[in-house]
Amino acid sequence: MLVSKKTKPGEMFNHFKSLLENFPAHQNRANWQSEQYRNIVQNLPNNHAICIHDYSENYRCSERTEIQSAYFQRTEVSIHVTILNRHAILEVDGIDSTLDSPVIVSEQFFVISPDLDHDRHYTRYVQTLISKYLKSISAEIKIMHEFTDGCSAQYKSRNCMGDVCTHRSDLGYDVLIRNYFETSHGKGPHDAAGGFLKNQADYAVLRGKTKIQTARDLYDFAQKNLQIPQSGIYKKRLFKYIAEIPRFQNINFKPVDQNRKIHQIIATNH
Repeated sequence: MLVSKKTKPGEMFNHFKSLLENFPAHQNRANWQSEQYRNIVQNLPNNHAICIHDYSENYRCSERTEIQSAYFQRTEVSIHVTILNRHAILEVDGIDSTLDSPVIVSEQFFVISPDLDHDRHYTRYVQTLISKYLKSISAEIKIMHEFTDGCSAQYKSRNCMGDVCTHRSDLGYDVLIRNYFETSHGKGPHDAAGGFLKNQADYAVLRGKTKIQTARDLYDFAQKNLQIPQSGIYKKRLFKYIAEIPRFQNINFKPVDQNRKIHQIIATNH
């Protein structure tokens, strides 16, 4: 609820001046990040790949005809969305990416689960699934670039940062780079991808074409109907169902001073 406050004009302008101390730098970083992201996608080096990670808002299962009280007791489904950019592979994509003629393929990678804890373990497991997929198509990725928002529980706490360093070798990368978007500037195609999945599921339920009451139902619907995009921007949509996220990693790392000011971390094998 907004609370009205009356002050003298001088106090108001002093407040604006204090905001201007930080805003120009914030906006400059946001613009620079957007420019660098576009540049690296358009000029992606060989053996590099790019992932934008984000958690979509949980999907709330509904029925075409339901009693009124069911509105407050709907089953929720967790959805993690990744936009994956990589070089084309002849055996997989029907076209090969070369130094003289690079071809960048973009894919949407969804992880659907009844597990609603959006934590470091969930994020780490998503990274593992993506690494396994890249290996399954014989994509030799040596350097992985990740872009995420600054949510502490999911990507930017001391433990999340520590996981990037310790998990790099497990994923099979020589270098793992995680970039953090500026606050309120992390919106992008991943949000649209998550919204599209949920909208299509809702439309199918309302039209009586399917019933989605669990995370497994949502996965089955997506796997059957949404793998091939209608637009030419994305090559395909990949869906993974995980009944429960394994939480076996108990390493706690030391606090990182002023980690909100950190916008990039790099884990190498050196």
